[in-house]
Amino acid sequence: MAAARRSLLLPVVLAAFALCAVLSSCGAFVGGSAPPASGASLRTAAQAQRALPVGLAEGSSVATSLAVTTAAWWANIVLLIIPLTFLIILYLQSERTLAEGRK
Repeated sequence: MAAARRSLLLPVVLAAFALCAVLSSCGAFVGGSAPPASGASLRTAAQAQRALPVGLAEGSSVATSLAVTTAAWWANIVLLIIPLTFLIILYLQSERTLAEGRK
């Protein structure tokens, strides 16, 4: 009975942890909150108050875009190229082992 309960508990805990991780990571992409739905006009007083000051937005766009591009480059290398290389090597080795077994 205890072994069955323990085997069921681990997947439930892992699923809950994954759900919490997904829900907490949403703030990284959308800022964590949505603007309140208002009338038909997009230019309301609440949105005008959230505008950036002129001095803050002047020189930051180029530096920010380059920093994001560099981070995206390294993320592609680490999270895409390396696992794919591993899978290709694994496939080639398994095919070689199968070919040697047939001889």
